[in-house]
Amino acid sequence: MRVKETVRFDQSRNGEMLRRFFKKRKIHLLICTLAVVASGIGGLANEMHAASPFFLRTNSSRTEAIAEIPFDRLDVAARQKANSVIENTSVFKRMTPQIIDCDPRYYMFLIRHPEVIVSIWQMMDATDMSITRKGPLQFNAADGEGTEGTLEFLYGDQKVHILYGQGAYTGSLTKRPIRADCLLVLHSDFTTDQSGRPFVRAQLDMFVDVKNVGVDLIARTFQYMIGNTTDLNFSETAHFVTKLSRTTEENGPGMQHLAMRLTEVNEPTRREFARHAGAVYRRAQNQYSGQPKNKDKGTARAISLRTTPADPKIANTAISN
Repeated sequence: MRVKETVRFDQSRNGEMLRRFFKKRKIHLLICTLAVVASGIGGLANEMHAASPFFLRTNSSRTEAIAEIPFDRLDVAARQKANSVIENTSVFKRMTPQIIDCDPRYYMFLIRHPEVIVSIWQMMDATDMSITRKGPLQFNAADGEGTEGTLEFLYGDQKVHILYGQGAYTGSLTKRPIRADCLLVLHSDFTTDQSGRPFVRAQLDMFVDVKNVGVDLIARTFQYMIGNTTDLNFSETAHFVTKLSRTTEENGPGMQHLAMRLTEVNEPTRREFARHAGAVYRRAQNQYSGQPKNKDKGTARAISLRTTPADPKIANTAISN
């Protein structure tokens, strides 16, 4: 009985936080949908804030971001998709790095299964967004405000994930549909504090190629919409992942029960989520009770594709097309 009460309390508190967050920054455009649902972090908003530069960081930041993309690990098709966005970038944004308190294996699972986070938000009545997995690395996405698109992982390992999105917005903000392609590059560095508690440093770079839109319209619209709200969304969602991990450490059985209620997620993913939640809970209980940690090899695989030599502390399964 206590488990169910704890879950209700956490859902209510976190759900109210997210409802306030999304109501103040209602998501409208293609870019935000691509950014949010691709890794569970990022996004844009339609509130008008003080104007910010068209390119939100200096050209050196953009050059650095491009240099950090592991093109040598991408296949031909993936390189073509990445370059098509980079060579025609309308908007570039390098987010402020975020420190996330999260079990490394759990983090890797959540990054590679964005439909899990979105489904939790739906259960909390915090978003109208939806995301549906249509293949091992592909998703259909919609923001409930007129934007629909597709997302796919071009590459992923324990240090970097690259996602490519295509979509279109049709709604009140413009008379004609807006099409855009998006490239998201998420860098993850894992570390521990003095007590051995794991943390993740997450850095997200976003490249957007807006189609069929004049420079004047881009300048008038996007300079107001991208600014600091992008970093704010990134920070808020990173905080949500931290809360999710801590709640799992404290109440793994309740989180496993929640996992099986995510009806918008397919059953194998629900079961994998529940298995990860159980492993996080057991590791936390062993650590706090002073008992030796159990080696749980079952959580070392996030997506069953080609693998690389595994780090014993971090899931290191690589993914690619």
